[in-house]
Amino acid sequence: MPRFRSLTRRVLGFTLIELLVVIAIIAILIGLLLPAVQKVRSAAARMQSSNNLKQMSLALHNMDGTAGVLPSMVGNFPAQGAGVGPSVPMRGTLQYFLLPYIEAGTAYTGLAAIHNDSWYCGYQVKTYISPSDPSMVPNGLLDPGSPRYGTSYAPNEWVFGSANPPPNNTIAQILQPKATIGRSFPDGTSTTIVFAEKYAVCGGSANSVATFYWGETGGACNRVGAPGGQGSTPGIYTLNPPQLPAGYDNGCNPCMLQFSSSAGIQVGLGDGSVRSVNSSITPTTWASAIQPRDGAALGPDW
Repeated sequence: MPRFRSLTRRVLGFTLIELLVVIAIIAILIGLLLPAVQKVRSAAARMQSSNNLKQMSLALHNMDGTAGVLPSMVGNFPAQGAGVGPSVPMRGTLQYFLLPYIEAGTAYTGLAAIHNDSWYCGYQVKTYISPSDPSMVPNGLLDPGSPRYGTSYAPNEWVFGSANPPPNNTIAQILQPKATIGRSFPDGTSTTIVFAEKYAVCGGSANSVATFYWGETGGACNRVGAPGGQGSTPGIYTLNPPQLPAGYDNGCNPCMLQFSSSAGIQVGLGDGSVRSVNSSITPTTWASAIQPRDGAALGPDW
């Protein structure tokens, strides 16, 4: 009988070596699973960002159909001097005036009640935040002093600015809404970028190189004719292709779009579609995709 109990203990027990082997196997399995989990998360984040771009791009069509015009980068809407209501002459950003068309009407009216200048943004809008943006803080509040929330997407000034190509447009030309879905896309809506991914913060100083709610990059990208004395480059202005993957706080050029993924940067087109642009795109093709009226065909690298 004692021998039987001893044999039972040996069968049910683990030696130290056996325990270490089990732990090693578990560690190997976790190591194999982590890359797969990370890959799934990255794919989900890109899909969400793609949905955001599609929602914003399609909202432009609803806006154009309702108002007959699209907002300028920063100004009044639907006409110069107009605003949210008769007593609220609102100078807002393109993203602000787009709010009612992306099912964010509460934020639209709430901002008007807080301040008659929507540069002071007190609402987080998830559609304007990319899960793939490593520079975005969890609550989106990049400038708590104003307060202003951040965005991971930049609008294309070559579309929403005046017919006078940047950077030579005047303040009056910038403020005046002029773009329309038809007239402003002579090269075609399916070949013209309207929104693109961009780090919400590019560089170490929020006062000089942060991209806030309206997709505007300040300080280091100063140019003539920016509204309100900001002296900055709104949205997509440069004709240089997006910057290769770089840390948002190290080696990041605030005057350019940036890749947040080795898979490339995602852009929304004027027809509401979304596509990825990789690092092999040539400056010529990129410039053609940015400019809606240059008359040039997109290259084979598009």
